[in-house]
Amino acid sequence: MRIKELADLTGSTVRTIRYYHQIGLLPVPAQRDGIRDYGLVHVARLVRIRWLAQAGVPLATIPAMAGDGPGALADLRAAVAALDEQLRELQTQRDRMDRLIAGMERDGRLSPMPAVIGQFYDRLYDEAADERTRRVIRRERDFMELAFYRGDMPPEAAVLYERLAGADLAESSEGFRQIADRADRAGPIDQQEMERIAAMHAERLARWLGEDFLPVVRSIDIETARRAADLWVRLAAPPQRLLDRAMADAIISLIEKGQAQ
Repeated sequence: MRIKELADLTGSTVRTIRYYHQIGLLPVPAQRDGIRDYGLVHVARLVRIRWLAQAGVPLATIPAMAGDGPGALADLRAAVAALDEQLRELQTQRDRMDRLIAGMERDGRLSPMPAVIGQFYDRLYDEAADERTRRVIRRERDFMELAFYRGDMPPEAAVLYERLAGADLAESSEGFRQIADRADRAGPIDQQEMERIAAMHAERLARWLGEDFLPVVRSIDIETARRAADLWVRLAAPPQRLLDRAMADAIISLIEKGQAQ
């Protein structure tokens, strides 16, 4: 039979059959009167290829599965493991889409960052006394949104922002002002001052969480928290990186201690 007949018989296409020839998956038949003559062996082989491919077996694996022995069984199990991983990735994507839909329905905002976090930074930005402080606030807000887009920010972070109100907001505003002032000062920051600022920052977070401190830190994936910390430092301006590293390490240490309790 000719290639068009083979394609029709197996539910394939001429283009697909030629591609299988090209990658060595389907043998090229001998010619009869100058025309390739496909036989039952090609039908059987092509049906098997399509059956395995539709089951999720990668094309690159199929040549090693010509037989029915232990090697083919191992390949099938490996293919199932690969499909399981794809399903997990799809489920993660589905969960993110669900959160985006919920956010749009609740707040009308298309962002993976919880609305309470955006509202916190927007309020501080509007109330900031000078442009230097607003730049610092905007930088942290942009970082938070980026981290949520990347999946590098623990969702539990929203709990902290839900707790911020009144005196806590004023304290946050003053903290941003101090960071802006420090950025304008000439000369490097000394180690003792860095450690003091970092410890104060971590203590303030623990105090804001209050009785929710242990439940929140125990629910945080520490590797996700480390990725967020590393991203924060990597995006910092060079003069600010040492201080940001110290603050990030203090928060990670706080989470680790809480999880160990």
